[in-house]
Amino acid sequence: MTPRLATLMHLGIFSSALLAGWPLAAFADCVLTPTTGDDTFTCSSGTSAGVVDTAGNNTLLFPPSGTGVINGDVTFGPGRDLITMNSGTLDGSVNMGDGANIFQLFGGTITGSVIQGTGNGIVQISQGSAGAVIQGLGNNNFSMSGGTIASVTQGDGNNEANLSTGRIIGDMTAGDGNNTVTVSNGAIGGKISVGNGDNQILIKGGDIAEGVFTGNGNNVFTWNTAGLIHGPIVTGSGTDRAFLYNLTETTLSSTPLLDGGLDNDSLTFDNTKSATPQRYVDWETVTLNNGSVFTLGSGTFTLGDAGTHTGTMDINVGTLVVTQGSISPFTTGQLTTVNNGGLIDMTSASSTATDSLTINGNYTGNNGRLALQSVLGGDGSPSDKLIVSQGSIQGTTGISITNLGGPGGQTVQNGIQVVQAINGATGSDLAFSLPNGSVSAGAFEYYLYKGGVTPGTAQNWYLRSSVEAPPLPNPQDPGGPVGIFPPVPADGTPGTPGIFPGEEPIPIYRPEVADYSVLFPAVQQLVQGMMSTYHERMGDQGPPQQSGAIPAGWARVFGSSTRQSFSGTVSPSLDSSLSGFQVGTDLYAWTSDNGLTQRVGFFVGHSRLTGNVAGFSGGFQNTDTGDITLRADSLGTYWTLIGANRAYLDLVLMGTRFDGHDESSRGVKLQTRGHNVAGSAEVGMPFAVSEHWEVEPQAQVILDRTWLDSQNDGIADISFNADTHVTTRVGVRLRGDYKVSGMPMQPYLRANVWHAGAGSNTVTFNESTAINTEQQSTTMDVSAGATLQVSNTVRVYGEVGYNQNLDSNQLNGREGTIGLKVDF
Repeated sequence: MTPRLATLMHLGIFSSALLAGWPLAAFADCVLTPTTGDDTFTCSSGTSAGVVDTAGNNTLLFPPSGTGVINGDVTFGPGRDLITMNSGTLDGSVNMGDGANIFQLFGGTITGSVIQGTGNGIVQISQGSAGAVIQGLGNNNFSMSGGTIASVTQGDGNNEANLSTGRIIGDMTAGDGNNTVTVSNGAIGGKISVGNGDNQILIKGGDIAEGVFTGNGNNVFTWNTAGLIHGPIVTGSGTDRAFLYNLTETTLSSTPLLDGGLDNDSLTFDNTKSATPQRYVDWETVTLNNGSVFTLGSGTFTLGDAGTHTGTMDINVGTLVVTQGSISPFTTGQLTTVNNGGLIDMTSASSTATDSLTINGNYTGNNGRLALQSVLGGDGSPSDKLIVSQGSIQGTTGISITNLGGPGGQTVQNGIQVVQAINGATGSDLAFSLPNGSVSAGAFEYYLYKGGVTPGTAQNWYLRSSVEAPPLPNPQDPGGPVGIFPPVPADGTPGTPGIFPGEEPIPIYRPEVADYSVLFPAVQQLVQGMMSTYHERMGDQGPPQQSGAIPAGWARVFGSSTRQSFSGTVSPSLDSSLSGFQVGTDLYAWTSDNGLTQRVGFFVGHSRLTGNVAGFSGGFQNTDTGDITLRADSLGTYWTLIGANRAYLDLVLMGTRFDGHDESSRGVKLQTRGHNVAGSAEVGMPFAVSEHWEVEPQAQVILDRTWLDSQNDGIADISFNADTHVTTRVGVRLRGDYKVSGMPMQPYLRANVWHAGAGSNTVTFNESTAINTEQQSTTMDVSAGATLQVSNTVRVYGEVGYNQNLDSNQLNGREGTIGLKVDF
């Protein structure tokens, strides 16, 4: 048992014994007659003059509901005295003398002071009022849960003071010793002041008008959840510790200063939100814990004092909010230390990309985060940044970038600076990284690098959207430029291609660029698959058929598998599978006397394309970038003219509405919607070469145009534009005419050369970066098919084919169709 606890227990036993020996039910007039022994005075009614009783262990009681009055001072001697006041008035002062005295004020009024001399005194107040309470040398205890007094003064010793409710008009002070002060409610009209010693002060509520002050020693100050302190908080020399729990800047704003004094002091924020860094001075260690937020703003936060010169800031599970702030040592030339295991945030207090935090000293990332805003564009674009002066940059920190409307652009020099090392600061190659290794804007992917490509930038960190080549060596200076070192990619950065000195920078496009670039070619495959040729769509032109209204109907299914590459900015390729069906009918047909047959009809169709996309992405060609899905619904009309010699002219007009989506290899999706209008003119003229075979030269022109709706994929605004697509075909068909089991059959072989004319498809990112894909291509296909008349009114037709490129754009594909035509 500690001496202090033993003393308090003895005082409690003494108080209980005195109260137990007093006949509480009896009331007496206020008659104060001292003796040489232990006196007990009761003042329940009446009036008495003051009393001086310096002998024995004396007791003065004012019972509840009493009306007694003492006009004058009450003075006791060095014994163990007890005064309990529940009612009445003492118009004067109380001096309880030396000894282990107990004063209890549960009601009534004392107009003067209450003084306890040397000894372990106890003061308990719950109601009533009194003047100044003065406790002398000793381990004193003061507790107040109501009432009003002028002030509290405790002498040297290990004192305790507790204010839970009530009002102290003036100061609460204590002398030298290991004092403990707790304020959980109530009001202090002056200040709290304790002397030299290892003091502990706990604030949980209440209102303190003029601040808190401690003497020299290893003091502990704790402010938890509530309370207002309208003056400064100052601790003396010594290893002081301050803890701020569950507070807000609203609560802290009335406190102009929290001063740690000289020596090695620590300040801890725990679930506390605070601003005004100038409030906190002379602290050697400042810690942010448990979700605390410290808003540095544009101020300077100084660590250390005149004796220690500098200090350390530990951002553990907390956030440092910065606009244009700095962290500096007390003494110029010293180095501070910032350890970041939480978040340094330059995004929440500003809407511009011009913020910075300057650390005059050392920075270490303990798996912390650095949140910056940048206008992602070309070289030198605005960005928040961390600046480290003189010291070292160590540990690991993840940098998150918020793009403030930057359109994206290709960097060709150093890039966009996000960390700057000045005045000789140096750092580890592993100090910073980006989540997922990159950040996207517009059409580009930005990687993080340590070091620039110009002299003196080796210790800085930059965002770059291209791979820059080292400078060409100077034959006159084989040693090369001084101060240029190869840039080091941040940890987790995707691999980049090699580049030789003097080469043009290699742009780093994000995966979605290639995905979106194949949308127009994918639409072309859907349109051409539905339009196709006359014989794929409707079978052999054959002999004259039924005439009149709705004389015939037809239907077919078709499919293809194609791998095709395209020239352009990102050289995309599409490995696709296409399937669909088409249903049509002749609305009217008639044959003239000269054997010329005309047919007018319409059709509807549905098709679907899925495919895998590759292209130039991340600096590498032929990189798998994602997949595409498109669905198309088509409506078309046709007019076909067939001569007596079976020469034909086929005209088709078709509209297509499509929708679908792209999804990149990293999960970025773009909804796709649009429409296409296409027209086709096809002619063919057969020439007999034997009894059963004929050759039919063919030609076809298809004109179409595609419109895609503008979209946003969460990274950029995407818009589309395409030139009118002109496709020409020349081919020849070798057609036979036989019977199989009595059924007429027309087998054929066909070879075509297709040519798509010059033109381009353009995908634009944020109205700034245009990605072009060429429409021009030359391909060929070879097909084999047949039409079989299974009855007088039913014909079955189909073909299979193979196609490939004739130019440098790779094409390899297979296709097939099967259909049925019925005369009504």
